Amino acid sequence: MTEGGAASPRKKVVVLGGGAGALTTAYYLSSTPELRARYEVTVYQVGWRLGGKGASGRGPHGRIEEHGLHIFWGFYENAFQLMRACYREMNRPATMPLATFEQAFLPRDLLALQELVHGTWQRWVIPFPSNSRSPGQSGSIDSSQEVLGVLFQTILDLFNRTQALLVGTAAEGTAQDFLGRLQEVLAESMERGADLLLSVRLLVQEGQRLLEQAHVRVLAVLRGEVEARGMLDAALLDTLRGFLRWLWARFTPLLESNFLLFQMCVGLDFLVANLVGILSDQVFVRGFNAIEEMDYRAWLAKHGASELTLKSALSRTIYDAAMSMVDGDPDCQAIGAGSALRALLRIGLTYQGHIAYEFAASMGDVIFVPLYEACRKNGVRFEFFHRVEELVADDVTGLPQIRRIRIGRQVTLKDPSREYEPLIYVKNLPCWPSQPLWDQLLEGDNLLREGINLESFYTPWRSVEERVLEAGRDFDHVVFGIPVASVPFLCPSLVEKNAAWRRMVEQVATIQTQSFQIWTSKDLSAMGWTVGSPMLTGYVEPIDTWADMTNLLPREGWAQPNAPRNVAYFCGPQPGPRQPPPPDAHAFPTQETERARQDAVHFLNHHIGVLWPRATQPRAPGAFDWTLLVPSNGGEGEARFETQYWRANVDPSERYTLALPGTFKARIRPDRTGFANLSICGDWVDNGFYIGAAEGAVISGMLAFRAVTGQRLPISGEAFWYR
Repeated sequence: MTEGGAASPRKKVVVLGGGAGALTTAYYLSSTPELRARYEVTVYQVGWRLGGKGASGRGPHGRIEEHGLHIFWGFYENAFQLMRACYREMNRPATMPLATFEQAFLPRDLLALQELVHGTWQRWVIPFPSNSRSPGQSGSIDSSQEVLGVLFQTILDLFNRTQALLVGTAAEGTAQDFLGRLQEVLAESMERGADLLLSVRLLVQEGQRLLEQAHVRVLAVLRGEVEARGMLDAALLDTLRGFLRWLWARFTPLLESNFLLFQMCVGLDFLVANLVGILSDQVFVRGFNAIEEMDYRAWLAKHGASELTLKSALSRTIYDAAMSMVDGDPDCQAIGAGSALRALLRIGLTYQGHIAYEFAASMGDVIFVPLYEACRKNGVRFEFFHRVEELVADDVTGLPQIRRIRIGRQVTLKDPSREYEPLIYVKNLPCWPSQPLWDQLLEGDNLLREGINLESFYTPWRSVEERVLEAGRDFDHVVFGIPVASVPFLCPSLVEKNAAWRRMVEQVATIQTQSFQIWTSKDLSAMGWTVGSPMLTGYVEPIDTWADMTNLLPREGWAQPNAPRNVAYFCGPQPGPRQPPPPDAHAFPTQETERARQDAVHFLNHHIGVLWPRATQPRAPGAFDWTLLVPSNGGEGEARFETQYWRANVDPSERYTLALPGTFKARIRPDRTGFANLSICGDWVDNGFYIGAAEGAVISGMLAFRAVTGQRLPISGEAFWYR
């Protein structure tokens, strides 16, 4: 309050960008009456929709068109808390689609990995058991005792399954080749006429003894009987390393003839090497950043992982899932050991309810429509079609700050007295369209006729007007939520004035990505896939990841009887330039999109048969049967692909952020930008997570909220996982 009882003017906060980090900040700044009385929040967004790298749209037949494959992992505690709050804020009628959080997020329990063994593709199929924890409502598993306990129990369970495999195989008298090889290995310890089953049991008894010794030591740590430094206890580490030596000495000769045993042994080796590394490097005491300078596979090798394990799909999964390839090159994989370990432990051991959750519609429909509606309900103003051109910093007052923001207004609204209304409805669900709603724009007909993409950094269409926002008049604080590859273009004066910003743009790397979606007239089983509804990775580069997304079909607008039976998403890195070209490279998106189309067609013609053996041409085994694509354009062969959806994510704001070894030091915290009235957010800032993911972006937005308000917003897992 000011003198005389008049209310103090609200602090003007401008949020630049509409991705998960930016909208998280906007939501929390407007989430209570007290905050709304203190802050006036405006979001400036290029083009016609929100979502950043998670944006989606609706195309022909109301079909969902995404930037790539998007899910929420079950450990996304902060993201789930945010979305629960948004669904409560929306308070949709029960008759509306996806009216509740539970209707919008669907469990996904099956993961699959492809493994090339002696020239033949084999498959890991990993069903993860559900648990009673509730996403965004249960407490975080965030203590060394809990995590070590779960990890060790997982190792014991896997070893017990390995025993069951060996004993069961011998007892049933099946797989004679395998048993014959096993008998050769065991011959030295078998007495004449000894029973094979007894010999197998004697063999695994040694491994059981080694694991039980290690378990006793770990339990002592968990009970506090051994001090924290006791995690480095030589006897415990020697026991675990001894188990690894025993494992490979006994079973390596058997692996070529039995892929299931290969999986068990590689799985045990992988888990134990991680456990040895955690204990040896005291990761839970020193923090994950203590090992972030090393590449993850180098760290595993340091702690005893075998060469077979290091080359396996199990070790490669985090690289493919996080697209951790320098310049998109699959032969140049790298990821910080701390980032990889943190992500794998969180994904596999700390999920709430289910290992992953898919969306009941697109990511834009399920995540960014609720965020938009909740923010708008709470008074946040949205300025669509506003392209940020430059942040101008100076230090005329002695303390560097953002003095001006140059923004290009891209279009003129036909009714300037009203805000742009961005949403359409498909089957009564509010959605983002794949193009602007041209009838609201004065220039709409011309832009549509000329094929102008108002979202593209490379569009020749700039703006109809330049707006200059001035500090003290138009804003008091800036939240910059546009990804790091855009910084050299939008923030040249910040990079010039601040060494930390120069280091960040030089070291925090990004890559292009690509994706395609196809709709088919046959379901998965008819195309030859028989193992549930998977998310699969570890396959051929650059299209290394596939997910069955057939659950989305009921939310699309296809007309019967020619509606598709299946929709599949494929994605991966796209090799390309280390830095995005300047904005006058107008042909660059078309060039890269054509490369993405060629990669998609090549994948379908040469690699789809491994996944879908009955989706291929009778006279060309392995090549995709193009007649399966829906809808038909009347074309022949590959020409039918033109009805499908593909894209190359090449804009600076679309490029995927990498967690390369050691580069975490170059990231800037949201509250330590070096400029008095500036905070930052996104998966590229120092958010404690580093791998590009919605959870890291949400955490960054919560940190930006703290930077603006000085209030302590609780962040789940911060004390243990993200410190």
